[in-house]
Amino acid sequence: MKKLNQFINHTFGRRIAAYFIPAIIALILVINVISNSIYFSWFLQESQQNIRGMVKQGNYTMDLYFQDIKTTSVLLAENEELVYMLTGYDKMSIQERFYTQEEVDKIFRNTGLMEDHILDCMVIGLNGYQTNMPDHAELKENADILNCEWMKDCKDTLRGGFYYTGAHEADYYYKNNGQYKNVLSVVFPVIRYGDCLGYIITDLDFYKMNEIVNAGNQTGEFQYLVADEEGKIVFSAETEEINEQLPEYVQEKLEKKDSFFFDYHGKEMFCVHEESSATNWKFLVLTPKERLTQPGARVQKILFLGVLPLFIGITVFLSLKLSARIKRPLEEIVEQLEQMDLDHPSSFIVKNSVGEIDYLAEKITKMSCRITHLVNQVYKAEIKRKDAQIEALISQINPHFLYNTLQLIKTESIKGETEEVRDTINCLSCFLRYTIDNKKLYVTLAEELDYIRAYMEIYRKRFPGKYTLLIHMEEEVQDNIIPKLTLQPVVENAVKHGMSKKNGPGVIQITVTDGPDLMVVIEDNGVGLDDRSLENLVQRIHNRDYTGSHVGLQNVQERLELDGGGDYGIVKMESAEGEYFKVYLRVKKGIKHV
Repeated sequence: MKKLNQFINHTFGRRIAAYFIPAIIALILVINVISNSIYFSWFLQESQQNIRGMVKQGNYTMDLYFQDIKTTSVLLAENEELVYMLTGYDKMSIQERFYTQEEVDKIFRNTGLMEDHILDCMVIGLNGYQTNMPDHAELKENADILNCEWMKDCKDTLRGGFYYTGAHEADYYYKNNGQYKNVLSVVFPVIRYGDCLGYIITDLDFYKMNEIVNAGNQTGEFQYLVADEEGKIVFSAETEEINEQLPEYVQEKLEKKDSFFFDYHGKEMFCVHEESSATNWKFLVLTPKERLTQPGARVQKILFLGVLPLFIGITVFLSLKLSARIKRPLEEIVEQLEQMDLDHPSSFIVKNSVGEIDYLAEKITKMSCRITHLVNQVYKAEIKRKDAQIEALISQINPHFLYNTLQLIKTESIKGETEEVRDTINCLSCFLRYTIDNKKLYVTLAEELDYIRAYMEIYRKRFPGKYTLLIHMEEEVQDNIIPKLTLQPVVENAVKHGMSKKNGPGVIQITVTDGPDLMVVIEDNGVGLDDRSLENLVQRIHNRDYTGSHVGLQNVQERLELDGGGDYGIVKMESAEGEYFKVYLRVKKGIKHV
């Protein structure tokens, strides 16, 4: 042993080889043990991202179909001729019923319900009035639709919103080829002054909707499921699974996790899901676990039998070459390191060295230059990151907001409200022009507020009496320069999280106070937050790694802080649950965009 130690310590190269080679061998053995689990985790993450895209696309497609029906149902419920029939049908003369029904038929023909997947749309009044779309399947004269089993559940559940049934037989029509159609129904109550007058029921052809939901599964490697809020399967390529109940533990996982493994009919499946914004149903994409593990096993086999032995051989060879060529001490490099000047970096030169030491000296030279460069680059990098954030905000046009605005224009056009149509188009034009202009990252306070006025005007027209915007500021502060989309995310947050859930009218107030800095206070009388939720929100806004909800407030904080320093941004938030929510912004005056 003594002679062995003497042999190893005889040269610096032998000592490195003696420690380096066993370490590499041990590292390779550890890699062989854990590589399979690492690869599986990576492949699972990649697969989850791919499946997530399929889920979003499928869910988005399904939402479009149901959203069209919801919009049309709301328009029908607001139609005066239809409401007249639901309130006075039992008191009308036969002639009056005939002419009013002709008007109702015209309304049906002008709706967006003339699609292949929509079987029919019925209006069932509590006063005995019932009708359906002209030129569609004929309703039975004695059909008691309100007392159907699926309709009883609907009446018990409805509270002024939409109700979506599972698949059921449409036995209130006359049979088609000796059979009843299987349909899904979307039910919407017609309510006036707090009283329910009847229901608008849209029947969708179940088999066509099932084909639409499963259209994205081109390869057949996945299984698409749609489950309602109670965990009952609504859509599936395997029709025998329709109306089956998902196990309780699966429903619990759907509430808590975005993806998980579970046993489905005796087979281990990986599930990725998302909730529909239109129906609150869960859209699930399933794939067998073995599909995820087989590629990892194949790669592991190739790695263990081919790549790893080759890597071991190369490592041993390079270790021997290094140990043979390293002959001189490193004091010269250490001495030059001690004399290194970061302000004026110079090249490291080692005399009579081998290639590895020259390489090390070259890397140290680059490192010193890189350190100097990075010191000068940090601030510019932060500025670029800030600009990237605002450009990302500018590029995000909410498709639902745009769609709803176009529906508003359509409704106003149908009603013949020319001035309202013009005002809405002007607001939308202002919104799009301001949002799409990616070159202008800094704007005046007046421009930002004009954009917010256009944004809120569209909401006010969509929900009459629901939203009111009040702005208080002195005229001289309007020309101050601020980062683009500084106030809009706060106002959008108030609409989305505060006002939309509030019953009754809501008010958003923006108050701008001039001084050494601009102080902007944005307040709404929405549902507010409790103390614990408010504290959590403050922590998330100041956490740069957070990527969940309220990222708009987080971006506002980071950009204002970057422009002015740590004293700027969202300096305070106040709230009382059920009463109000208030945000205080400090904006630096005289900002110069870099």
